Amino acid sequence: VALGGILGSLTRWGLATPLDQNQRGTLTANLIGVALASFLLVLMERHGSDAQRHFLLPGFCAGLTTFSTVTLLSLQSNSGALLPDGPGIIYLVTTVILSLAVVAICLPLSRKFIPAKP
Repeated sequence: VALGGILGSLTRWGLATPLDQNQRGTLTANLIGVALASFLLVLMERHGSDAQRHFLLPGFCAGLTTFSTVTLLSLQSNSGALLPDGPGIIYLVTTVILSLAVVAICLPLSRKFIPAKP
């Protein structure tokens, strides 16, 4: 789990750095992580071992996605003060809705295209 988390965190850093570590970078990393986790959940359920599942899901995907940064970015105003403001709340709601949409699309597709164990 720890090794997967390190690799996931480094991947998130690599995705967010070109986007200035802002809301857009965090949203991008989270949506990629949610899509990947949806796919891997089905793959590991059908073909993976416990060790692979732990490395990939609570390890890599949890390191790639980050709710703590979403929370901080939602509460932090442009001045840097921790104040809930309109744009921050919009960012939080947008992140949750888009994440749920990604799962609603990716999970059924994964179940359709990843064959069950023989």
